[in-house]
Amino acid sequence: MNRRLTKKIKKLQQQLILLVEQKGSFTDEEVIKLSQCLDQYIFIAQKSSSKLKVCG
Repeated sequence: MNRRLTKKIKKLQQQLILLVEQKGSFTDEEVIKLSQCLDQYIFIAQKSSSKLKVCG
């Protein structure tokens, strides 16, 4: 997996943890938006990882 992508995912995970602790809820609008953003990056990472396995 791309190092920049891995760093971005880890950074978003940390931000999400802090935001949930701050808001005290998994259903807060900001938490949901950040979680969805993280989901997109994870999806991209999974897609790129699966392509590497097929091609390499």
